[in-house]
Amino acid sequence: MSTTHEHAAPAHAGEPPTLESSLRSFAQGLPAADRPDALHQLFYGFYSRVAIVDRSVNELARWAKEDVAGIDDLPPTLAEALRDNALHVGRELFATRIQTMTAMGFVSRQLSELRASIPADQEYTLDRAVAFDQQTAELRTYPLDAPGGHPDLPYDPFAYDPSAT
Repeated sequence: MSTTHEHAAPAHAGEPPTLESSLRSFAQGLPAADRPDALHQLFYGFYSRVAIVDRSVNELARWAKEDVAGIDDLPPTLAEALRDNALHVGRELFATRIQTMTAMGFVSRQLSELRASIPADQEYTLDRAVAFDQQTAELRTYPLDAPGGHPDLPYDPFAYDPSAT
């Protein structure tokens, strides 16, 4: 997937579009006045996806450490296989997290490109974000008017850089 600021290259015949080209087409298909709010919502939709993935990884790790041991009459080789499979699923979830963060970065770049044309009094539909709180192992909401409220991901949808996290 391309992560440049250039327009995405068209997909070859028969190939599915890239995420970047789909996101660019989505944004370009919106009326200019609606674009900032829609991209803001999209950014935090992806942000919520990261929260779900993080919660799932946490639950998977807890399950592999604690619950597998509690299965009655579980042979050690089967317990090891269950833990190995949990690790495999965790790797897939991590890959999904990275892809989602890349999408967030692309949406952030789109918002940044629009920043000069966004009115100072622009209102955004969303006023809270959902993120996973590792200390409590729960999904929580965070107010968007208080940047930095969640330590794992920054709130600035205009300057998000997935390689910085």
